[in-house]
Amino acid sequence: MTDDKERQLSEIRSDIEATRQRLAETLDAIEERLDVPKRVRAAVQDAIDRLDAIRQERPEIVYAALAGAAGLLAGVTALIIRAARR
Repeated sequence: MTDDKERQLSEIRSDIEATRQRLAETLDAIEERLDVPKRVRAAVQDAIDRLDAIRQERPEIVYAALAGAAGLLAGVTALIIRAARR
């Protein structure tokens, strides 16, 4: 083969390898987006980390939220009991 043809083959091989690399990266990105359980775990962990940071910086906010949730639960329970008695 001549140098020109070898250069062309070398460029083609290089293009093929670059295309394979881009395809592999694309498939990895698709796989990452479709891994819903992994994304949910990451989101839950992020929420836990943020809540922990808030708890350490301003614990009164967390306690107020817990008190509000307890009050809401008590109110719903009272409404359910009241409705059941009727």
